[in-house]
Amino acid sequence: MNEKNKLINSEFNLLNHNLEKLVLIGFCTLFSILFINLYTPFRIDQWEADQGLSQFIRLSGFGIIGGIVLSLSQFAFKPLILKREPKVLYFIYWTLLEVLALALVFYGLYGSHSSNFFSEYLISLKYTFLGLLIPYTLALCFIFIFRNQNEGQNQPESITSFHKIISLKDEYGNHRLSLKSSDILFIEAADNYSVIYYKDRDTIKKEMLRNSLKALSEQLKNYPIKRCHRSYLVNVQNVKLAKKASGKVSLHLEGSASIVPVSRKFTPEFDHLLH
Repeated sequence: MNEKNKLINSEFNLLNHNLEKLVLIGFCTLFSILFINLYTPFRIDQWEADQGLSQFIRLSGFGIIGGIVLSLSQFAFKPLILKREPKVLYFIYWTLLEVLALALVFYGLYGSHSSNFFSEYLISLKYTFLGLLIPYTLALCFIFIFRNQNEGQNQPESITSFHKIISLKDEYGNHRLSLKSSDILFIEAADNYSVIYYKDRDTIKKEMLRNSLKALSEQLKNYPIKRCHRSYLVNVQNVKLAKKASGKVSLHLEGSASIVPVSRKFTPEFDHLLH
């Protein structure tokens, strides 16, 4: 039961970006138009006495209407109503509401209003759910795969080099300090020096290096150690908590009581930690 609760309350952010919403809507619309016209499920071609172009337009209307309803849901109603943190549970609820709403629209346009409402609506609900299940699922899978591949391409070295040994140079280009990139917590400017704070088992230690943050930032550009302030570099992989209060962002690091500030200039680069 605990595992189930943990799953449904876990983060779900697949449809947070407008491009991903457009992919979902476009794929469901085009898939529905092609599938309905090619395979005519539920004997949908026999619902009306038409054929040829008029039948193609009628059958395509199901996919187009579905796309319109999904567009209103994702771009208009969802941002207005669902303002909570993105979780699996909320995604499930909202998707069910989309199916219920779309089934109601189809009933209003194509249902037999002379028959019992509930029985006709249940039929519409069944057809809507079955018709939307495949394209909706495939679109989510495509978005998930594309996002993972894109993130991997954008940060190839950050991920693979996390545990590599880094050899840091002083201002004269001499190698002065070597340590695992995963052990570095943050680096702080101190006059003409930089102070490297790092983990050594259960303790936090520091080393002085005569070099500027700008020069170290260039040395570490292929690692997940990024500039967050004019006086700080931070290892993003060791951030356990990011807080935003009064417009200011602060980073709390694993195994350390130190809090690293993020200046407004660099805040956009750390927005992903706040979602």
